[in-house]
Amino acid sequence: MNLRKMLDTLVAYRSGAPLGDVVVMKVDAYSLPPKSTLRALEKVRGYAPQQDLAALRALPDGTLGREYARHLDANGIEPLVISDAVKERFQNNPYALRYTTTHDLHHVLTGFDTGLAGEAGVVAFNVGQGSAPVGPAMLWVVRVVYALFSPTQIRRVWHNLRVGREMGRRAKLVIAEPIESHFAEPLARVRAELGIPNPRAAGVLPSGSSVVASLVYPMKKKPA
Repeated sequence: MNLRKMLDTLVAYRSGAPLGDVVVMKVDAYSLPPKSTLRALEKVRGYAPQQDLAALRALPDGTLGREYARHLDANGIEPLVISDAVKERFQNNPYALRYTTTHDLHHVLTGFDTGLAGEAGVVAFNVGQGSAPVGPAMLWVVRVVYALFSPTQIRRVWHNLRVGREMGRRAKLVIAEPIESHFAEPLARVRAELGIPNPRAAGVLPSGSSVVASLVYPMKKKPA
């Protein structure tokens, strides 16, 4: 972790910067992905289109865009707003920008929900892709911490960690693809093109309920 960058992130948050800006800065402060990932991101340098949620809701059922809008609505999430200044700042360093703007799309593509077991799966997917701001060792931390939050979900969390990491290893690097340009296409087709299996066939498990988890890590939240 870069302490200077994390301090800048805290200052931006306290000064009322858009949430999208804060999240991008936070991801950048954690670490850099492998050089191979950075090279792959060259084709999406500066790519961070603003989302029109009303237009996405109007797309046919089953399309990536419609299911993305459905995911956001179901979880009380608004698309992140990232200022032009931050987009320009990260023009030559697209990793943090793409990781932030595609987070919820990862949920839709992989089928992992926003509960504890679902978030564990998404983290593992990105670790498998080599695109997470944390390394493989962090998955053991996730195992322990999430289990403490909700002991009844240990099996679901551990299962989704295994499934997510394997999915990530086999799929194309999602953050290096202009996924938002495929919103009008069927979700099943986009998954197939990326090498992501149907969630049910892959064995993705839904998160269970937990009083502790709902207080500490609510289902309906803004991405962070």
